Amino acid sequence: MLANFYWILPEVFLATVSTVMLGYGCVLVKFGKKIQQLKKLHIMVIVSLLITSLLLIEQLGWTTESTIYVANGYLTSNEYITAIKLVLVLSSALILVLSLEATIMDKILDYEFSQLVLLSTLGMMLLISSNDLIMLYLAVELLSLAFYVLAAIKRESQHATEAALKYFLLGALSSGLLLFGMGLVYAFTGETGFDALANILWYDTVDTEVTVGATFILIALLFKVAAAPFHQWVVDTYEGAPTIVTAFFAIVPKIATLGVIITLLCGPFLALFDQLQPLIAFTAVLSLLIGSIGALNQAKMKRLLAYSAITHIGFLLIGVLPNTLLSLNAAFVYIFLYIIMSFNTFTFVLGTFKHGNFITQLSGLSRYNPVLAMTFAFTLLSIAGVPPLAGFYSKYLILLQAINEGFYVVAFIAIMASCVACFYYLRIIKWMFFKDTQFFHMKDIGDCIYPVNTSLHVSFTQSIILGATTFIILTFLFYPAPFVTFSMNILLTSLV
Repeated sequence: MLANFYWILPEVFLATVSTVMLGYGCVLVKFGKKIQQLKKLHIMVIVSLLITSLLLIEQLGWTTESTIYVANGYLTSNEYITAIKLVLVLSSALILVLSLEATIMDKILDYEFSQLVLLSTLGMMLLISSNDLIMLYLAVELLSLAFYVLAAIKRESQHATEAALKYFLLGALSSGLLLFGMGLVYAFTGETGFDALANILWYDTVDTEVTVGATFILIALLFKVAAAPFHQWVVDTYEGAPTIVTAFFAIVPKIATLGVIITLLCGPFLALFDQLQPLIAFTAVLSLLIGSIGALNQAKMKRLLAYSAITHIGFLLIGVLPNTLLSLNAAFVYIFLYIIMSFNTFTFVLGTFKHGNFITQLSGLSRYNPVLAMTFAFTLLSIAGVPPLAGFYSKYLILLQAINEGFYVVAFIAIMASCVACFYYLRIIKWMFFKDTQFFHMKDIGDCIYPVNTSLHVSFTQSIILGATTFIILTFLFYPAPFVTFSMNILLTSLV
């Protein structure tokens, strides 16, 4: 097993770098100007993540077996796992690029921010590589502890502290459910390894307690992706946490958690899939309904994005529901395009909402920055699923597979939820293009008045990210074959 050490080299490198950077950060911030030193530390962490991505790219080209076992079988590597880890690392690096300006704007002058992002990325990489329930639990706890601190990184903010406390309390409940489910599975099978569990559950009679344990494990993981009805923490946490932390929560952990859910359903719990399928269907439908209806009344952008994220999770779970090769490929494509649209959205939010996050602050945006308004309008229409934008293609693939597998009711509810969601996306477009209010009063924040920022300036970095993501949103539908083929090949070589 030690001969396969090469396949966990990215994780070892990240663990070493995080340890060195933590000590270096303690010393570095004591000398010179604090903001300059923090920027230097941020850049060093970004470079470390880019080096990690190069190691993963090299592994992606050299995988010769369907599954490679590492560390006595506690970790595995294949093309599917390596591809997801690559997306994780690049997404974290892009978050840190955005945070170079966002942390200063939000007055997050703690060197621990970049270290926590690094540690949580390491936890997510270990999570997706896990081949044992014990390793799975340790990875979940590593990333969860980092997330709790990130949510409260703005210590002087009462909203951030409240959001972190809610996240911690419900996260502790989730961890308890995960551990209880693992205990049940181990008690009635005597195994914690994924391969051993797959053999036992496939060839032997399955006890009801094992199914209950697998259900608790799945519920705990659904909590991590904020699927309804396990979403109670997400709205307050998204609103209370700093915007850059909200962007991190909204994008990166969902990739890892959905990746490990697919791994479990296609591996150790494949024999239990018929018993777990109703839970997935119920969660998908409820996520669609709560996400689309809950956003209708929202006046704040981050709360609206939280409900929008819940709706996206509903669509992703529909892709997991049939558990076929084509449906999983559709889910993989949806995750990729979800990342692109989310980066575009949060880059816009970081550049536009300097103070407050009320939707009405976008009033008349098209009059003083028409390019930015048009860019965000395209993104919103893509998220709503309007053709010929990228979001339409991802939803089309998901719904096509649901209909092909006979999930007509679920597909119908998804279409109706998308129609409802169009209303609040169009409402944002209405404020940008058809409103011209210069000042407006917000009753729920006392006597504060937020003026419309008519001198809006988007940074060069934000412009590059907005331009690149908008280009993909506009053109993906016309040439999706390379990515769709790539994702299909990864699934064929790794999960079949």
